[in-house]
Amino acid sequence: MLCASTYKLLVASLASMMMLSGCMSTATYKQTNNADLDELNDQLKQSVSNIGCTASFQCKVLEVGERACGGPSRYLVYSTLHTQQQQAEQLAKQVTNLEQRTEQPINRNDCSPVLPIQALCIAQKCQEFAIK
Repeated sequence: MLCASTYKLLVASLASMMMLSGCMSTATYKQTNNADLDELNDQLKQSVSNIGCTASFQCKVLEVGERACGGPSRYLVYSTLHTQQQQAEQLAKQVTNLEQRTEQPINRNDCSPVLPIQALCIAQKCQEFAIK
């Protein structure tokens, strides 16, 4: 039979181990999600990198991420001539969802407005213009 002091020591040790393992798991979880977010952002940038176009209807705008105050954290212009629209939208949605889950939107404390943009084909490249 365990005496009271041994029992208390055992309980305190187990509680400490549980608390420490929880902290390590949270840190590991955040590192993993940050790596996933970086990877998804890289995939998205690579996916939309070819902005060549022959007409403005091929130029599209993606809303990506989420600001703490609401709305997207950034916009990306891409060309449907070289990028599948469904793939680009899916990657943008995955980035936004992961930012929401990890509570780490880009510029989290920045509530200045991010102006919506329009994309036009000029000189055979999709280019962005702020809508004012």
